[in-house]
Amino acid sequence: MARSASTYSTTIDGFKVETNSKYQPSGSTTYCNIFAQDVMKAMSAALPSGTANQMADALLNNGTPGWYSVTFSDAQSRANQGYPTIGIRKADGHGHCVVVRPKGSSITQLRDVQIAQAGSTNYNNTTINWSWTAADLPTVKFYTHD
Repeated sequence: MARSASTYSTTIDGFKVETNSKYQPSGSTTYCNIFAQDVMKAMSAALPSGTANQMADALLNNGTPGWYSVTFSDAQSRANQGYPTIGIRKADGHGHCVVVRPKGSSITQLRDVQIAQAGSTNYNNTTINWSWTAADLPTVKFYTHD
């Protein structure tokens, strides 16, 4: 699949994460993993199945073919070029993952990574600082796919 920021953005937007009932939280159950898996499958970059914690385990140490770890600034740069990219953090109980989406510019601070997510609140286009606390942000790992 040819990679471009516009194709990647259109793919993310097409899932309508903010309004699609498939991704709406139900009590304490959220669907970040399902949303990320759906977007990446549509981008021909399948993620491991399972919960966010299971995905984090599978991706750790570049254990999933086609996926490799990058810094937050490289994650944004790759997304800006149209490459499927995620941020993920394993946690006790429930982990969380986000789709890194094109921003149109480079970044110098972790909190400026542009994302889409399903979670306790669903966002189609915001910054990663809405996804984790300031204390947890430095422990988020980023992965991208060619």
